[in-house]
Parts: sequence; C-alpha cells; structure tokens
Amino acid sequence: MSARSNPIPCHAAEILLGLLWLALALPHAAGAAGPEFEGFLEPNQVVDISTPFRDRIERLHVRDGDRVQTGQLLAELDSRVLQADLAAARQAAGSHGAIDAARALVTMRKNRLDLLQELEKSGNARPRELAGARTELAMARARLQSAIEEQRLKKLDVLVIEAKIEEKKLRSPLDGVVEKVYKQQFELIGGGDAEPLLTLVQLDPLLGRFHLPLTAAQGLRPGQEVQVRIGDARAEGTIDFVSPVIDARSGTVTVRVRVPNPDLALTSGSRCHLTLSIPVGAEDHDRTTEQTAADQGPVQ
Repeated sequence: MSARSNPIPCHAAEILLGLLWLALALPHAAGAAGPEFEGFLEPNQVVDISTPFRDRIERLHVRDGDRVQTGQLLAELDSRVLQADLAAARQAAGSHGAIDAARALVTMRKNRLDLLQELEKSGNARPRELAGARTELAMARARLQSAIEEQRLKKLDVLVIEAKIEEKKLRSPLDGVVEKVYKQQFELIGGGDAEPLLTLVQLDPLLGRFHLPLTAAQGLRPGQEVQVRIGDARAEGTIDFVSPVIDARSGTVTVRVRVPNPDLALTSGSRCHLTLSIPVGAEDHDRTTEQTAADQGPVQ
C-alpha cells in the first residue's frame, strides 16, 4: 500500500503565504524596527536652461559637473547691439538741455507777468496784455512739464534696455550641479532649437522614490520622518509625497521621501531602502485576531 501525502487545507495555505510575505518584508538586519521596501534616489529637481531668443553664445561660464549657486551666471548671449542702444539711451537720459530751456522760458514768462501786474496797479497795463502774459506762462509751464516727462521716459528706456541685456544672461535658478552642457561657445541657441543649453540637477536634497503596497502606505503622511538605508549607511528622511492613487497594474502607492545630501555624498540613481517603524500588517493582524476571538465567543 503506497503512502500518499495529505493535501494542505486552504486556510493553512493562506497562513503559509502570509508568513512568507512577512518574512520577505522583514528587514535583513537583526533588531530593525520594521519592514524595508526598495526604491531608488533621484534629483529633487531637473531643470533645462534655454532661451526664447535666437542668438549666439558669447560666453559660457560652466562645464559638465560644475556646482552652481542660485543666481550664478551660466552663459551670456551676444548683446553688442543692445549695449550700443544702452549707451545712446543713457546719453539721452543724461541730457538736460530741453528741461533747462523750458525752465528759463518759464522764468521769463513769470517775470513779464509780475511786471505787468505791478503796472496794472498804477493803471499802466491793459487787461489784454495781462491775459496774454498769463497764457504764455501757462504754456511755458506745460512745456517744462512735457520736457520733464520726456526725460523720465528716456530714463525708462535705459531700464528697458538694461532688462533686455539681463535677459541675455542665463543664470542658475537653483543650487545644484551642471549635469550636461549641450552647446559650445559661439554656437546658436534658442528660437526653434529644441535642444537646451544645459541641464541642471538639484542633488540636495535627493528624493527617494518607493512603490509600497496599500497596507504599508496607509499610515504615511507628508512631513513624517522615516529611516532610509543606502547601502550600509542610514539617513533620516522626510516624506514629501504620498500618492492618493493606487497604480492599477502593480497595486502599489508611490511614495517620495526627501533625503538630505549637503555634501553630495549620496549619488542619484542609487538603490535605497525605506524602513518603516511598525511592521506592515501588524495592527491589522492584531485587530483580526481580536475580532475572531470575539466572534467565537468565550472558550468552553
């Protein structure tokens, strides 16, 4: 009589699968606080630097791998025509001939009116002369005001040209690293050219991207501090984003964690592991056990 193995009951198989899942989720290091989930590090920001102006690169101040600060000059486009316009505008804005002439005319018209008003007291000035003098003074004052306003417009022209020249200077919008420079000095850039001048990456902080099962992501909130392991090193991270949507294909939730990287010792693209402080499913398991005991009633 041949021996036959007994089939494993369905509920026993489910228990074994659950134990296997927990074993895979538990951290490899002894004494760790909870399960680990693998992810990877990526830059906090990736920015392509370009320009809408079709122009030639006059100067290039950075190269691949350079660290840059916010506001640092990266490149300058050809601005020789604008520089000439700026010199002419400054010359015009600094000219006071029209204003000086208008002021002199106002002074002359006012003196004539004052004289006629004195003559009027002794009856030696006619009303028509006084009216004409007042009109001429008003016109002189209007001409002076017009010259002053024109001077202000010329000063604004200087500011406009200076702003256009500043647009030709490409500056860094963040603290980061030059990942790649696509153009060389004296090449054309901008306009219909789809290729940017260069790409900047912000590596402090880095973002750890993880795809967690729903049971692991439910208790996580933005701003919550978590442990992230990168190789043998551990870092304190802060949850930046928990997706409100479950990926239909994988059944997971995307979680992003900010990881400080002030000395750029961590490398973007590296594998990392998110350590949760409470084992996944522990609370659900306790609640399920208590509910089962309550359903079964008191032990006989």
